[in-house]
Amino acid sequence: MEWKIRDITIIAPSLRDPRLFMIGVLTIYTLVGQTLLSFDHSWSQIITSLIIACVLDVAVSYWKTRKLVLPASGVITGLSLGLLVEAVPLWPFIVAPLLAIGSKAVIRFQGKHLFNPSNFGLTVLLLLFPTTVTTLAAQWSGSLLIVMVILVIGGFTTFRVSRWDLVSAFVVSFAVMALVEDMLTHRGLAFVYGPMFGAAFQLFTLSMLTDPKTTPETRLMRVLFGVSIAVIDAFLRLWDFQYSLFVALLIVSACVPLLRVLAPVLSAYAPSSLLNRKTVSSVQE
Repeated sequence: MEWKIRDITIIAPSLRDPRLFMIGVLTIYTLVGQTLLSFDHSWSQIITSLIIACVLDVAVSYWKTRKLVLPASGVITGLSLGLLVEAVPLWPFIVAPLLAIGSKAVIRFQGKHLFNPSNFGLTVLLLLFPTTVTTLAAQWSGSLLIVMVILVIGGFTTFRVSRWDLVSAFVVSFAVMALVEDMLTHRGLAFVYGPMFGAAFQLFTLSMLTDPKTTPETRLMRVLFGVSIAVIDAFLRLWDFQYSLFVALLIVSACVPLLRVLAPVLSAYAPSSLLNRKTVSSVQE
């Protein structure tokens, strides 16, 4: 949708834009997490992250197009980081969205930004300031009902953005690698599968893996993308790396240019069912 007020063009997402659904889901996550699930963020932290992400998203869009684009992607980034970043001081909730939106404008390949913005902003802070910044670890209060509701919503979201194959490949591979981890370490099934019931895992799967702009275009590449994240995450967890999921996504995203170069070669040997190209006109981030 587009309006013109004097000499300024304002662009808003259409009502069928999948980002609007994601914004609704993240808003519910925020309200439920803050009121029922003891996420223990202050509202000032969440609102700061949201405002910084939205203002910078609008500024970058205006700089590139000379149009005011309503920041649907900025809202997703701001809410995601407001939920996932755990810190006592306020500055991480300023720096994380600055890094996230900045990565969209600066780190690009073939006209697209390379890294999921929320994951980039969060992971950089986790690696550089481990004593100050951590990430959400709540377990949805141990409620199986809440977990099932989240899975249903997440499943619907993946179909909306045509990324169900990627998410399925990742979740199945994660489950297999967790079983391998248990066989090697004997830590117990509750330990190795526990992350799947955590808020960080759910938000990672729902709002980062389903981003069409930073994931491969073909089904074969998306399956490889999801499997690769699960495998790298498993190795990092064997080394007791605390933020393995987010670092794994960062590493695999950096390899997307290589996946695109290899795509024609791999496609020659892949079943036709894996070669379907699915795109969406409106992207999440």
